[in-house]
Amino acid sequence: MTTLLKAHELRHSFGATPALDGVSLEVRRHEILAVVGESGSGKTTLLNVLAGRMNADQGTVHYHDGANLRSLSELGERELHRLQRARWGFVEQNPRAALRLNITAGGNIGERLMAAGDRHYGNIRAIATHWLEQVEIDPKRLDDLPMNFSGGMLQRLQIARMLVTEPELVFMDEPTGGLDASVQARVLDLIRSLVRRLGLAVVLVTHDIGVARLLADRLIVMRQGLIVESGLTDQVLDDPHHAYTQLLVSSVLPA
Repeated sequence: MTTLLKAHELRHSFGATPALDGVSLEVRRHEILAVVGESGSGKTTLLNVLAGRMNADQGTVHYHDGANLRSLSELGERELHRLQRARWGFVEQNPRAALRLNITAGGNIGERLMAAGDRHYGNIRAIATHWLEQVEIDPKRLDDLPMNFSGGMLQRLQIARMLVTEPELVFMDEPTGGLDASVQARVLDLIRSLVRRLGLAVVLVTHDIGVARLLADRLIVMRQGLIVESGLTDQVLDDPHHAYTQLLVSSVLPA
């Protein structure tokens, strides 16, 4: 499969604490790559650097522009924002951080379309209605304010907003964190269905190995800013080699 994103020797510290300590990886087209580890392992910092939301102290991130691998550091601010608004998507753990709660559900979806250049009101409204249906929200809620939505509906609205431009690469930061078990299962089923049907590539950060097993093709395990193990998800979880991975797996899987 084509390499869509490539990171080489990423290093980043917060004060004296290394968050990334020489991390290298590739994301391939149409695959789901999960990054797992405990809090403080560096996985969210890695996600933000890969998505161009944070600059690493050292190292490079390249993405495939359809013809060549290009360095994010070579892009101007406008070109990077255009990439993030159209070809990439980002799902926040807390959808309230990504949505504007004082404008309608349709308006939230339409904003991303307008940022990508669409100006036709009727077209924007029709597409927004379509995407509400895709994420299992009643299209009659198009003109409702998200402040009146449940947590699960907010997360599904955020997913609709992110997918409306049909991105090729999506970054997800604990997309079911904070949801109760039944709502989490519904959102995970929705993510899995949409990702496969649309042929997206995904970088998924999660502390939940069950989520990684359900969604991911490949798995990276991080500890203290380092990748300590990587491989096909089932292989890593069924036969972990590193002591830390063994500890993670044994702590969540029944004996």
